Amino acid sequence: MINKHAVLLVGLMACFAPVSSFADKLGDPAPPLTVKEWIKGKPVDVKDGKNIYVLEFWAALSPACRAAIPKLNELQKKFKDKGVVVVGISDEPADKLKAFMTFEGTQIEYLVAADDQRKTARSYMVAYGQNGIPHVFVVGKDGKVLWHGHPLGLDDKVLDDIITNHYDLQKAIRADAVRAELDDYRMLARSGDPKVVELGRKLLTDRTNDAVQLCDFAYRIVTDVNNTNRNFALAEDALDQAEKLATGKTALVVFTRGVVMFEKGKKEEGIAMAKQALGLTTNTNEMAVYNLRLNIMEGRMEAESKNKQRVAPSQP
Repeated sequence: MINKHAVLLVGLMACFAPVSSFADKLGDPAPPLTVKEWIKGKPVDVKDGKNIYVLEFWAALSPACRAAIPKLNELQKKFKDKGVVVVGISDEPADKLKAFMTFEGTQIEYLVAADDQRKTARSYMVAYGQNGIPHVFVVGKDGKVLWHGHPLGLDDKVLDDIITNHYDLQKAIRADAVRAELDDYRMLARSGDPKVVELGRKLLTDRTNDAVQLCDFAYRIVTDVNNTNRNFALAEDALDQAEKLATGKTALVVFTRGVVMFEKGKKEEGIAMAKQALGLTTNTNEMAVYNLRLNIMEGRMEAESKNKQRVAPSQP
């Protein structure tokens, strides 16, 4: 059975271009926050030795970021008394963030800060090879970066383990190395490097017994829209293996299959299949992720249809 929490780690709308291989790694000291203005709440020091900080890099105008707000509110409320402090950091101008907070930001129940010329983003996002938002970094009381990923993938167990000193940092480091390997694959694929074939088969073999990772691999291959060398056959091989491992018809496999179909050009069929996944899950976070991706797919199909209408020759 596919773990319902693990599914949230799969792709999670991170179809943005990866930057070059990261230099910093989990367990490294957390950089200080360089903030131009605190929009909500008072300044904090991530190395105060007292609290655990959940740092989210986000943008008020991003639908994906807005979709993550309820999750972060939930985490702040649940773990506030245990020393967890959530901070949303945006590189948008302070006046725009203030306007957002005035009209729509009342729903945000955690600290909000305006980055200072992307200095904090460079210290975290760029240093860890990330270029897609929303993205979260967790800093422990020891002042070290212990976890990073999409906010919907940050489940209660990670924070519970960090709070109770049961967090397995070495296991997290190994998992992050897997993520980095996937980024390397995408970089090689984009450049048309022949070494990508061997790496792709290795990544597939490494995930043979893990349906979630197989779906993740397939999703990352096909949603890298800036890559003109997407290996759809490899993605479908990964999904075929995932289907064999999954018990019955699972939302994750069905949804990913729909995304693959959409990206191959069968847009209507892909959207229809992805929508089937909504009826196969009762997990609200999972539904939110699927709906967000579906909105993107439907928006792309609508835009392409309008473009075709504009360029179509007029009838005599």
